Amino acid sequence: MQRTRICSFELDPRGFVHARLDPQAYMQLEDARAALEMTWKVAGERRRPVLVDLTHLRGESRAARQYFVSEEAVAKYSAVAMVVASPVSRVIGTFFLRLGDHKAPTKLFGDEQAAIAWVVARVG
Repeated sequence: MQRTRICSFELDPRGFVHARLDPQAYMQLEDARAALEMTWKVAGERRRPVLVDLTHLRGESRAARQYFVSEEAVAKYSAVAMVVASPVSRVIGTFFLRLGDHKAPTKLFGDEQAAIAWVVARVG
């Protein structure tokens, strides 16, 4: 397992990157950049689907949200499943989805097993 300041990352044996945000984490632009770099490293420098556990996320800056849909970021993942549970994480995930212009498949889930099935179907 690898870590950034607010998130852990591991390559699931089924071929996707599993990212888990720390409880009460607040994602700033620097954290978003670090997350994508770690995703790329854990993925073996290959575009892979990513499952992001947002269940304990406290918040995310506008700059971080915009970075995750940038050309630079999308070059490092092939699809994103976001798992939400709390009202805050659901609002953040929904807002991210509505940001628009997603260059890779992106979907919000309330159930981790459904999210895993979705990303596994996108492993190339």
